[in-house]
Amino acid sequence: MAAVAGTGTSLSASYYLRNFYTANRNAVTSSKRKEMTGGTLSQADATALHRAAKKLRNFNYEDDTTDSANIYGSVNAFIQVYNNTLSSGNKTDDASLNRYSRYLKSLSKEHSSELSRIGITVNSDGSLSANDNLLKSAKVSKVKTLFADDAEYITKVSRYSKKMAEKADSVVLSETLGSNIDLTL
Repeated sequence: MAAVAGTGTSLSASYYLRNFYTANRNAVTSSKRKEMTGGTLSQADATALHRAAKKLRNFNYEDDTTDSANIYGSVNAFIQVYNNTLSSGNKTDDASLNRYSRYLKSLSKEHSSELSRIGITVNSDGSLSANDNLLKSAKVSKVKTLFADDAEYITKVSRYSKKMAEKADSVVLSETLGSNIDLTL
């Protein structure tokens, strides 16, 4: 059961991060991440990214009482999960996981000017970083252009991360069974 924040309650990025990684909480801490296989890590990260995208798409950006601190916490957690997903996707030998990592990088570069308007920089390696002051002060309407339910950027992040998680399921099974099995439908 998820916690519900009342009006005036702001949730931290670490809260959202733990929430996004509910399927595999071990993937949140760097020490546990080192112990995980590439497939398991990709699966956890892509699933968390899909959950983060869904959360951002479901915020009510129209409401005048929208708590920008909660949007900020969620976006900051999204950035961490996104970067984790790129990293783990590139650490596997699976061509599909590598391809989805490239799709995510390309998508973010395509939307880099919109991202920079709210304080998010697309780095040369495709990862994202936040300017906390700009992100905290960004207008909700600008955040909405990237993360609302009908926004192209977050819709594609959601689609790619879902496909990446599905492919990672096959990679995990192959790692477990020791054979090259593809269960992607």
